[in-house]
Formats: sequence, structure tokens, C-alpha cells
Amino acid sequence: MPRLSLICHLPWFKRTGYFKNAEATGHKDKVSSISGHGGTFNIGTSVYAVAPTPCRLLPVSRLDKLRKKSTRRSLATVFLVPASDKGANETVTLDWITNAVENYTASDGVFHISFLETVIFKGGGKKKPRISPKAQKYLFEQGTRDIILWSDAVDLPPGPYYKTGNQMRDVWKLEDDTYGTCMVTVAPKSDPSESFQPLHWIGTRHQFPSFALPSKVQTGDTVDFESKPLAGWRIVVKDNIRLKGTKTSQGNRAYYDVYDASKEIAPCIQKLIDKGAIVVGETKMNSFANWEEPIEYTDYQAPWNPRGDQYQSMGGSSSGSAAAVAAYDWLDIAIGTDTWGSVTRPALWCGCFGLRPTMGAVSGEGIEPLCKEWDTAGLLGRDLQRCIHSAMQWLDMEKMVAEPKPFTSIIWASDFWSIIDDTQQVNSAREFARRMGSILSVDFDTWAVSPPQEAQGLSLREYIEDAIEVQSYDAYHNFEDFRRRYQEKFGHTPYVSPRNQGMWELAKGMSKEERDRGFHKMGVYRKWFNKTILNGKHFNALVMMPLEKMEPRYRDEVPTFPRPPQGGVNALALGPVMKSPVLAVPSRHIPQLPKKPT
Repeated sequence: MPRLSLICHLPWFKRTGYFKNAEATGHKDKVSSISGHGGTFNIGTSVYAVAPTPCRLLPVSRLDKLRKKSTRRSLATVFLVPASDKGANETVTLDWITNAVENYTASDGVFHISFLETVIFKGGGKKKPRISPKAQKYLFEQGTRDIILWSDAVDLPPGPYYKTGNQMRDVWKLEDDTYGTCMVTVAPKSDPSESFQPLHWIGTRHQFPSFALPSKVQTGDTVDFESKPLAGWRIVVKDNIRLKGTKTSQGNRAYYDVYDASKEIAPCIQKLIDKGAIVVGETKMNSFANWEEPIEYTDYQAPWNPRGDQYQSMGGSSSGSAAAVAAYDWLDIAIGTDTWGSVTRPALWCGCFGLRPTMGAVSGEGIEPLCKEWDTAGLLGRDLQRCIHSAMQWLDMEKMVAEPKPFTSIIWASDFWSIIDDTQQVNSAREFARRMGSILSVDFDTWAVSPPQEAQGLSLREYIEDAIEVQSYDAYHNFEDFRRRYQEKFGHTPYVSPRNQGMWELAKGMSKEERDRGFHKMGVYRKWFNKTILNGKHFNALVMMPLEKMEPRYRDEVPTFPRPPQGGVNALALGPVMKSPVLAVPSRHIPQLPKKPT
């Protein structure tokens, strides 16, 4: 069976640093009292959180009890000292500790020199390491008060901690969600089987929640990357994918009020966690994954796009995921879902890479369905190599429709590009395609020349036009349980946004037979496309096409543009209909965004 891959070529708005936090400098303030939610403290302008429960207990010596060190509170750092080849006590030298501190500082945005208040050296063997006088002097000059030496018998990963006597607690650096991308942020989990715990800390601007970032040293630098290839990677997850312990809103307050916190986690997210990834938040979305522009958000405020003047549309429906990964350098990847462009469109507007995988490559269990025929989880990221690495760990190659093979040609989708009247955008895309290899300009609308027998003489538009609306049937009926539960609980029907009201009204007048005929027509189109377009040397073609025309689209503007941008099987629909992967690629940025007229 031929395999189609789509690459969406698009420009993006340049990110500005308006909301960027200042670097952490200065001294350590007192730690607030530790409650059931933990405590907080400051290092300069940076805010840190202390986990509510200890993660490790250190042995307490009789001498420590006499000196009352068993109740002392301090910041602490653990260093792993490799075992000596000869089995002797390894000595911490001045060069070793200065290099170790420099590496922690360079590789870990959570670590700060203030965490050297207590330093714990953990040996790599059965014997405790030793420390040279010069190394001790260096540490005391950095503010170290206590140096503790332990053997490998003590289970204590490296990195920064908060120490209360013999209790070691995780510390997390708090970062504001300044672009309002998340419905809820969650505490990092030490045990993958535990439920997620929503965080209760509000950002320094008192507008948005805070993310809790674990140390990269603890979560990634010393982990076996063969078993944990995503160790330390921070991710966010769209709010229609189940996380154990959190409530799902689907962008709708009524939905949030009906259902309890999830008792299970979606397998596609558990797979990432098992590979070492750390979930730090659940992102906002268009309500019920329907196409909504920012001004159409009804129940929750739309995320803010970090690109351009920061008042542009974020696209959707995975709007929060795209905005988050575009805005926050500490975030590695974001997970969204895609039915008809819900990953690739926000990638376009937020200037990042967006991958809709081949159907079946990611488990759909635990994802609230819109239209199961086309629903799939997808990923977004700033760096293509990181996207590739995460995809290789995430996708189930055995369940893909076809084994990945090298592309045989590049096809320029002429009729899809007709929606773009921006010559610069078209020329930029052509140059991008030219550098990848020779391209063949193909008009997909060859239906008139070689139509399938099922069309019975109808044009492509006449045959397929009514079929593109069949997903609304599934979108409506998949939420029957929600409407019933809400009616029983509150005594009236739930409110949904005008966009969803329109879709549901359309679906009410559609029969199951009409729905099935529509999907049958999509199947006919897929077979025709494979036979007519993907033949000969183009059997495994890469298709270049635009998603939308890029131009300023302000968040407070009422949309007047066509949705979708074309009729029939358009650029947003081709991948889902063909069950093929789609990759959105940012090609260039617009250096100066025109100001909105006043």
C-alpha cells in the first residue's frame, strides 16, 4: 500500500522576550512553613518550592543528635563521587568539585550556588569518599556550612534538595505560566504509578499558575538513557488526555463540573513517563477540540501566543500546547491531539514543529474522542531533532499502516497553494522544497480525468462536499454521556460555545446512514488518491502544501475568514483522510508585524 507523508510549509512570527523572567541572583530568604502543599523560598528573584513530604531519609549519627543537627534546616546538594578502580576511598579534589559545580550550574536551571549550604558526597563504592583541604576551603568560601560523606549504601540521587535534619525533600523551581497556557500545573512525580497532584502556587504576577520544574541533575543527568531515553524531559499534555488525579475540562466549564478526577492515565502519556519524561502541566484547548479563535473562547481565557506582538491567534485546538512549547525554553515537547489540523494549525501560528503521526502509531485509549476515525495524539516542539527523538521513543512502529521508507519524490500540491496570494510565502516554500530535492507540480484535482466508478460522473466537489461534515455526527454523539450527566446533576442542558452549538445542531439532523455514507466516500477518495496520485515513482511521495495564508490575525478580532480555508478534502483534511503523517515545518519568520490600525 502506498504511503503518503505531508509536510506543511509555513512562516511564523518572531518571538519577543517581553515576559521573560530575570536571572536568579542574590541571597536566600527564609523558607515558609511546610504545609500539605509544601513550602516556598526565594533565591534572588527566583522562587522555589519544597515538596510536602520527604523523598529520602538519611541515617542520623549519635554525634549529630548531640549537636542538634538532626533538626537543622538547610539547602543541600548531593554529588556522586565515582568509585576508585582499586577500591580505595576516592578523594574529592579542588579540580573535581569546581568542575562538578560548574557542570551543575551549566546543565541545570534549577541548581544555584545557594544549594551548597550543605554538601553531601556520596561515594560510588562501599567506602565513604574523602575530601581534600583545598576542596573544603573552596566549599566554605561558597557558603557551605556542613559537609557530609556517605557510601553508596545510601540511596540518594544527585542534585539540589531541601534538608530538614535527616529528611531530604525535593525542591522545584517555580516558573510562571505567563502566557496562560495551562488549565492546571502538576507536581513532578517520583513514583510513576502515583496520581498527579495539582499545584496550588500562583505566579509572581498573581495572574497565572506556576510550573514546578524538577532538577535536570536529579531526573536526567545520571539516568541510564538506554532504559530512560527521555529522562528529565519536561512535557505538557492537552486537557482532553487523561492524567490520573486531575480533572479534564475539554475547554468547557460544564464538562469540568460533571466528571471527577481521572482514575487512570492515557497509555500514550504513561509510555512517555516510562521513558523518563516528566509531566508539568495540562494545557488549554478549544472547547471540545472544535475550531475556535481566541475571541470565541467562552469558559476560559485563550492562551497567549508568544510570537509577534503577542496578540496573534494561537491556532487550535491544541492551542495551549503550541503556545507553551513556543514560549518556554525549559519545556522540551508538548502533547496535543489532532483530528483535522488541531496540532499542525497551532504549530503554524506559534512557529514550532507539529507532528500528526500516522493513524495507529499512538494509542488513542484515554483520549476523549471527537471523531475516532481521525483522532490521534500528536507532538509539538521547537527543535526538530528533539521532536524526532521523542517521536522515535513514542510511536509504535509495529502498528503503523506501513513501515517508514525513504521518500521517492516531492509533490507540489498546486490546487492547495491556490489559497495563498502571498508571493513571498509561496516562493519561500518553493525554495525550501527545491533544496530538499526535485519537485513535481501536481494538481490533485485530476478527478475529472480519471474518476472512480463510485462517483457516477459527479465532480470531486459534488461527490465529496457533504462527506466532509460527517465528523460532526461523531463529535455530537460522543458527548451524549456528558449531556445526560449534566442534565441529571443540574436540571438543565449544558452551555457550549456558539461554534459547538452550530456543529451539534448540524449533527442532530444527520442520520447514522448519512454518516456511514460520508465515511465511505472518504474511503473511495483515499483509494482513488493512492491509485491516481501516488503511483509510479510517486508511490511514497512527500507532499508540500500550505495550511492557511499567514497574515496578522488578532485575538480580539471576530473571524470572517473561511473555516476550513478550502472546500472538499482540503490541506487540513488530507492527512487524516489518508491516515498519513503530517509534519508542520516553520520556514521563515515575519520580522516586523504590521500594527493593528486604531
